[in-house]
Amino acid sequence: MTTFDYSVRTCDLCGSSDIIINKDEGSLVCKQCGNVIKQNMIDLGREWRIFFGDSDDVGTRTGAPIKFAIHDKGITTDVKLVSKDKSNRAALEKALLFSKYQKRIRVSNSNERNMYIAFIMLDEISKKLNLPERVRETAAFIYRKAISSMNSKGKSIKGLLAVSIYAASKICDYPVGLKNILETFNVKSRTFSKYYQIVTEFLPKKTNAKMKTNTSINHIPDIVRKLGLGSEVEVTSKNILEKALSSGFIAGKSPLSLAAAAVYIACSLTDNKRTQRQIAEATGVTEVTIRNRSKELIRSLDINIEL
Repeated sequence: MTTFDYSVRTCDLCGSSDIIINKDEGSLVCKQCGNVIKQNMIDLGREWRIFFGDSDDVGTRTGAPIKFAIHDKGITTDVKLVSKDKSNRAALEKALLFSKYQKRIRVSNSNERNMYIAFIMLDEISKKLNLPERVRETAAFIYRKAISSMNSKGKSIKGLLAVSIYAASKICDYPVGLKNILETFNVKSRTFSKYYQIVTEFLPKKTNAKMKTNTSINHIPDIVRKLGLGSEVEVTSKNILEKALSSGFIAGKSPLSLAAAAVYIACSLTDNKRTQRQIAEATGVTEVTIRNRSKELIRSLDINIEL
């Protein structure tokens, strides 16, 4: 029995019908904007292979899945030296030469060299930021689109990669603070803004709209986990932000600062006291900002509480 759902023919974000079906990953990805439409689907069907002597002449469905976060998408075979026997010098030199040319083939032009460096960096940064596979693959897809649409010469790999991860986190609804990204990459806000404009030029309008959507609620679970709080605080914090959203209060406000303030208020409402300093350390938002945002939320939503 196969549980893949092939009924999805258009991207719910940009409307494109150019959908990539990755059976090995169990996911559907929009080729136009990189949106992961569905993931973690399981194919329980038989593994189609051909062995010598088999009477069944069926198609092959084996091999590694396509990976956007590898510069050649993981298609090229990586040749490694199996034997290092120095007694057969001619054979060893031939093997070394073959391996050398094979690596050159994998990185054959400036764009591929750029992606080769960028995706090594992406792998390292993904581990530091604890990014899931879907965010990393979407970021790699966006980076590819950016590089293919412009001349990569003279462009900052760090700046463009930082924007790609930020955009991917928005598309995948995975909270990653902009401040955290800038600090991890050691990129200035001015550089980030420059490449942000480049990326938003080729992304579909619906994707850009999603990137600009306030995602303060998505930060709540991570903050609650870092502070060692329970589900009561999480639910209360989300309720506060939902009311703020419906009232129009959150427009133009930093999602992370709003989330931090909502958790601070929720802690007081549920008698799970946490100081502004503790929340500031968990979120990277200053104590002054948390205090000001908390007062604004209390005043706007008419919450009966004294902080």
